[in-house]
Amino acid sequence: MRIAFAQIDPVVGAFAANVGKIKEAYTRACSEGARVLLTPELGICGYPPHDLVERPEMFDRNELATEELRALTRGQKCALVVGHVVRTPSNKGHAAQNVVSVFEDGKQVFRQAKTLLPTYDVFDEARYFQPAEKSEPWICDGHKVALAICEDFWARDPALGRELYSRDPVTAYEAIGVDLVISISASPYVWEKRIRREELHANVARTLKAPLLYVNQVGANDEVLFDGGSFACDAQGKLVGRLPLFRKAFGWVDIDLAAGKGSWVSPAASEREDTPPSEIEVLSRALVTGIHDYFTRSGFKTAILGLSGGIDSAVVATLAARALGPRNVLGVAMPSQYSSGHSLEDAEILARNLGINFEVRPIKFLFSQFSRELGESRGGLAPLALENLQARLRGTLLMTLSNHYSALVLTTGNKSELATGYCTLYGDMCGALAPIGDVFKTRVYELARHLNATSQGTAAIPERSITKPPSAELRPGQVDQDTLPPYPQLDALLTDYLEKGLSLEQLRSTHDPGQEKSWIPPILRMIDVSEYKRRQAPPVLKVSPKAFGIGRRIPIAKNWIAF
Repeated sequence: MRIAFAQIDPVVGAFAANVGKIKEAYTRACSEGARVLLTPELGICGYPPHDLVERPEMFDRNELATEELRALTRGQKCALVVGHVVRTPSNKGHAAQNVVSVFEDGKQVFRQAKTLLPTYDVFDEARYFQPAEKSEPWICDGHKVALAICEDFWARDPALGRELYSRDPVTAYEAIGVDLVISISASPYVWEKRIRREELHANVARTLKAPLLYVNQVGANDEVLFDGGSFACDAQGKLVGRLPLFRKAFGWVDIDLAAGKGSWVSPAASEREDTPPSEIEVLSRALVTGIHDYFTRSGFKTAILGLSGGIDSAVVATLAARALGPRNVLGVAMPSQYSSGHSLEDAEILARNLGINFEVRPIKFLFSQFSRELGESRGGLAPLALENLQARLRGTLLMTLSNHYSALVLTTGNKSELATGYCTLYGDMCGALAPIGDVFKTRVYELARHLNATSQGTAAIPERSITKPPSAELRPGQVDQDTLPPYPQLDALLTDYLEKGLSLEQLRSTHDPGQEKSWIPPILRMIDVSEYKRRQAPPVLKVSPKAFGIGRRIPIAKNWIAF
């Protein structure tokens, strides 16, 4: 049996465009002699639709789209597997269900609702959908096919630390006995997610003693990134083939259901990625995809960002140039009286290497005027106010240029800074998107090296931007380590606290054992008191297990002490 994969990039709410992508893939699947075409979870309306599910138009538009796709299969031998939203058949529970339907020869021959509805991290599906009451197989050419939706095969994920669900569709399919296993998915990317995903599904294949086919979407919907990486494995869990990560693709696999084996037969080597890239390369692709799709799906072409000559703005500018094209990126240097000469020089070199537009807009006069006017009756402004004033003047300049050029501002803050509040609200936090807001500072350096190594021609990021001590340059001689611990030390703590959820005792024993006065509580205090800032930050592209934003919900006004 030949089964095709359409690794497409559905856009939330873009019904006509999404249907067009499915139709194009279906036409190709038919021409290649495929018996079945697989498309991703909620590929018709896009994932995640969030509260759009509560709009009555959601059902009508899904129904019109599915009718169009159903009619497309009339007279064809290829069955079409699609994910969409339907009204719940009963009057009980939530009004909507997340389902997979099979259309064949102009008829709907199978439908299965999603059973497990995740409510952790970025997921909130139990808020919108009614779960399936049972899991049944699709009978295709006399073979029993387990046709599930994403989370349905994640009940035994060891990374969750506990069993979240009282039911496990895998157990139900094991009792039935199936010949083939299929998962249509919208599985978000996080660092090293591919490894975990493939191992988990290989275990499902071994448990059910059947080949497994997995199709995932690509693209970015707001801060959630989807990496694709669709794959097939045989009944022993051995990988047969994989489609690329963070690239649209089409492929197919020939399955010998009697032997429980498959062979990847897509003729185009460019559409396969059997050898996975390094994880830093996957991260690079993720961030480029996130920037590109955020702009194109919100109707903007041009990005603006401040270029300080430092590592963070250099990395964001490089990612933006790859995502949008160099001529669609404007870097703005805004030196003050505290800016070093090499900062402006490094910003200009970066812009020239990347081929992006570049402007210099000094804030020296503005800063002097504001500080004099605001501090005249108070005997001068406090040092912290003077530092934040510079950042807010720069934010004002960028937002004004944003209006002038009809462009979006990219912020350049990293996760280490957002965590500790080492950033200025309405200053360097001004913008529409935070591309590296989920990337710790130490990984920003790793990413910079990788971007230089993979650049075409001259390495874009100046070596001095990578090697010089990081500094906000808001006062004479300032460096980040005046306020923060060294980044390797800080990032190790933040990883354990924010992403792994270790207790204070565990943090103490790991990061400063035997120390009478710990450096950890002040850092945790910085994290806690900065929650109000993060709540007003732009969307952060999620690339870690626990990113700031919709996947981390902490009260602002609270009486909570972490230590």
